[in-house]
Formats: sequence, structure tokens, C-alpha cells
Amino acid sequence: MSENQASDIKNEGSPFKKKRNFNSYFKEFFMLFLAIILGFFVENQRETYVERQSAKVLAQSMIEDLEQDKKALEEAIQFIEAKDQKIDQLIEMLRSPSSSWDTLAIYENMTLVFSTFPFSPTDGTYSQMKSSGTLRYFDQELVNRMNAYDNQLKKTLFRDEVVELAEWELVPLAATLINFEVTGELRFGKAATKDMYLKIRDQDDLDLFINKITVVRTMSGRSLQEYKAQLTLAIELIQSLNER
Repeated sequence: MSENQASDIKNEGSPFKKKRNFNSYFKEFFMLFLAIILGFFVENQRETYVERQSAKVLAQSMIEDLEQDKKALEEAIQFIEAKDQKIDQLIEMLRSPSSSWDTLAIYENMTLVFSTFPFSPTDGTYSQMKSSGTLRYFDQELVNRMNAYDNQLKKTLFRDEVVELAEWELVPLAATLINFEVTGELRFGKAATKDMYLKIRDQDDLDLFINKITVVRTMSGRSLQEYKAQLTLAIELIQSLNER
């Protein structure tokens, strides 16, 4: 064996050589570890950015939905309040002596009794966020407000159904007492051309008629309360989304 070969074998087995190899391996491992951590950090930052941008788009879309709801609710509230006044006038008229009845006014008010202005919500954005899980992009307080609005919406729509049911329960009785052809003409702003008869035979017929009209009025009043509560939540939620 040559002197150089012997020297190489000696160096390979030396503690200095082993330490140098260990340092080299450790340095490579450390650099790899840093690269992985940096990769996770960059990916996390990218996901955070995407979520923030998506949240902005979703918030704006929901604001637009809520603005449409707000307008629809304001119109529905105005309609129900006007309807309540007309029903009040109708009940007062029916309770007065029949000799003083204004038949045309009775028909006009009855037409309004059967008219509805149901609130149709624009909830596409919220439904999308709920189904896709993107509600997590928003803080919990804001999500709670969104959920509260949705829960109130269920109550509001239920009340609309109750009002419609009360109106339908009035129809069979009203059909025996008044001429629906006339109410149909008046509903579309036409002049009444058909016979405006009132077939109220006795006090029992009249009391039942007034009672069922009053039920419609009562249910409409409860629906009005839900509309106002819905409107308040819509305004508050719009403000919260604008401030986020």
C-alpha cells in the first residue's frame, strides 16, 4: 500500500472528517426544513389573500341582495299599512246600517282585502355561502347577524303563508255574498260593469263575514310586524357588511 492511500484511509476514519460530514448533512436538512416552512407560509398567505378577496366579493354581493330586500320590505310595509286602513274602513262600513252602505266602496275595499304583496327575498348569496362553507371567511359576530337575518326570514315567510291561508278561507263565504266578477274588474283598474250585489241575508251572515275579514286583518298585522323586524335586521346587516 502506498503512503498516499494509507493517508486517505486514515483521514476518512478521523473524527474531524466525521464532524465535517455531520455538519454538511445537518446544513442540508436545515435548508430543506426552512424551504418546507417557507412553502407552508407562502401557501398560507396565498390562501389568506384569496379568502379576503373572496370575502370582499361575497360581502358586496350580499349587500346588493339586502338592498333589494330592503326596498321590497319597505314597499310591502307600505302596502300592508294601506290595506289595514282599507279593511278598517270596510269593517266600519259593514257595521253601520245597511241603508248607508256605499256598495262600490265595499267592493273596492274587498278587492284590496284579497290583494297581496308577499315579500320575495333575494337570498342567493347567503344560500351559496352556507352551502359552500364560505361563511368561514367572515368573523363569528357577522356570521351570527347573517344567521339571525335568515332565521327571521323563515318567520316572515311563514306569516305570509298564514295571511294567504286566511284570505283563502274568506273566499268561499265572500263568493256567496258578493260578485267576484266585479272584484276582478276592479283589481285590474277597470270600471265595474257587472252587478254589484250584496247577498247578506241576515245578521249571522254579516257577523261571519266581518269575522273572517277581521282574521285577515289580524294576520296581516302580524305579518307587518315580521316585515318591520326583517327590515331592521336588513339595515343593521348592510351596515355591518359595509364596516367590515
